[in-house]
Amino acid sequence: MNNDEAAIAEILNKWAAAVHARDIDGVTASHDPNLLYFDVVGPAKIDGIDAYRKSWLELFFPWHGGTGKFELNELRVNASQDVGFATALLGCEGIEKGERVAFTVRLTVGLVKRVGEWIVVHEHHSESLSFDQNKTSPA
Repeated sequence: MNNDEAAIAEILNKWAAAVHARDIDGVTASHDPNLLYFDVVGPAKIDGIDAYRKSWLELFFPWHGGTGKFELNELRVNASQDVGFATALLGCEGIEKGERVAFTVRLTVGLVKRVGEWIVVHEHHSESLSFDQNKTSPA
């Protein structure tokens, strides 16, 4: 791993620790004010750091409840001089209808280097869907 890739890995490990700790300032650190975010739960697109912050505070943190899990696994980072991206799997656990539930979520993050600092400009969380190959698609 080169120095830029190591710096990006550090940013993402700190981000994951902040999510787990429900530290919203840590979650939003190193994120661009004009961030584009695609989350597992709606809406389909979240624009800007304020909307990103709101989604954590109103959706994920209550679901996580402070006792859930948020673990960054299988982190892979690639970086050139001023553009980088990373992928990982997120182990997430929270409470739904009084029951503990767990999911593995895919993470893709796009970053740019500005004035020597890596900044997250795009973040995408997604969950695998099961696909029943015996069903036909609508015409």
